[in-house]
Amino acid sequence: MSIRLKLILTYLFGTILTAIIVAMTGIGIVTAILSYLISGIVKDQSPHEAFSRGIDLFVDLRYAERYAPKELTSPEFAASIGERLEPFKGFLVVRQGEHWESYGELSEGEAFLRQLRQDVAAAQSKTDRVFVVSAWEERDLLSVAYDFPGIEDPLTYYLVTDVTMAESKKSGFMFFVLLGIAILVGIILVPLIWITTRDIVRPLRQLEQGSRRIAEGDLNFRLESKVRNEVGGVIRSYEKMRSELQRSIDVQLALEENRKELISNISHDLKTPLTSIKGYVEGIRVGIADDPEKLKKYVDVIYAKALDMDRMIDDLFLLSKLDLKQEQFYLESVPLESFYRQTISELQMECERAGVRLTSEYEAGQEDIVTMDIQKIKRVMLNLVGNSIKFMDKQDPHVHVHFGRQLENWVFTVTDNGPGMGPAELERIFDRFYRGDAFRNQNVAGSGLGLAIVKQIIVNHGGTIQARSEPGQSMTVIVSIPMKRDSKEAGRA
Repeated sequence: MSIRLKLILTYLFGTILTAIIVAMTGIGIVTAILSYLISGIVKDQSPHEAFSRGIDLFVDLRYAERYAPKELTSPEFAASIGERLEPFKGFLVVRQGEHWESYGELSEGEAFLRQLRQDVAAAQSKTDRVFVVSAWEERDLLSVAYDFPGIEDPLTYYLVTDVTMAESKKSGFMFFVLLGIAILVGIILVPLIWITTRDIVRPLRQLEQGSRRIAEGDLNFRLESKVRNEVGGVIRSYEKMRSELQRSIDVQLALEENRKELISNISHDLKTPLTSIKGYVEGIRVGIADDPEKLKKYVDVIYAKALDMDRMIDDLFLLSKLDLKQEQFYLESVPLESFYRQTISELQMECERAGVRLTSEYEAGQEDIVTMDIQKIKRVMLNLVGNSIKFMDKQDPHVHVHFGRQLENWVFTVTDNGPGMGPAELERIFDRFYRGDAFRNQNVAGSGLGLAIVKQIIVNHGGTIQARSEPGQSMTVIVSIPMKRDSKEAGRA
């Protein structure tokens, strides 16, 4: 759920809930106040009974005003009204003209009437002629004025009740009212604060801490968020950025290590032929090669070492172009069986010169077509077979080449009965300048880049390459290339 929608729903929920709670609270408070205050006014009766009696009293007064106005001036009628006010701890005061008279068993004397006159005069100056509160003998007496304008001589009934207890209860009740309001506000605000903290504040704090750690160069942490809103999306994007940044730095460090290793290996592999060339040139210069035959031998060695250096530089240049996707591939559809015969013929001559027995087997379809760069795939084949010949240690050296098909892939393998390699060495066999421990110190020609170039060529054909070995017995290299492939998918300069 988005933050915008969540805030809108939270606002609506808070508004509606607040309105409902306030309305219910208001109704409850009014009802409670009336019941609570009335309980401080009436005696020996329930608030409901007192309320009903009060309504009946006002109805009777209204009826007398309309249908029997003469009774309103009758002392007997006034006395009956005074008696009906006794349950309210009250009595009746009648004012007609300037004459004031009180009725009821609880009525006060002339002193109270004088006090009431003063309070009424003060209330009239404040435009309040209905409710008059008089402080009388440590009591609070509420006088409710009821005028009868239809009588010739102005007549007013003051219904007087004792509200002392109600006033004392009012202050205590207000405390509970305020406490209830505070609790209601807490019920509304606490969930809103919790939701805001969980879905907004806490994720933003997590994002801030992550930003600070990245600024300090620390990327070894993870930002995780289960929040499904905009902030959660920002955190997940930030975590992806952190992960990519860490991966980029790791790759950069690995490339730096590879660069250092590459420079070291190049320096070593160039220094070896240069040292040899330097030695033979020095021999010629000081006259060690003092006859034509020895001189020719020295020159031939110098030339061979120069060719080795030239091949190494060419291999480095080619590998660099393959890494940078700058080497152009000329893909074409090639009949596989025809390519097999041509390649095996060339490999046969190489093996015969080296005294190695070559066998081959073709198990692909006669009509199979493969999309490839012929020259580069031939280089792969020659390089793999050449490696088998180069490191052969058996008295009956043997290399076997197999062409086959698996689903939509052309698969060819090169197997020899050479010394093989252990599992740890196989993992690095396609690394640049890598040679197995058994051959590292042997005087074996080559740049150490051949298998690295082979792998790059196969990868640029959309294929895979892997090696298997039984140490001391054999080595097998397996190459798989898609049968048909769009030329646009291949790397081009």
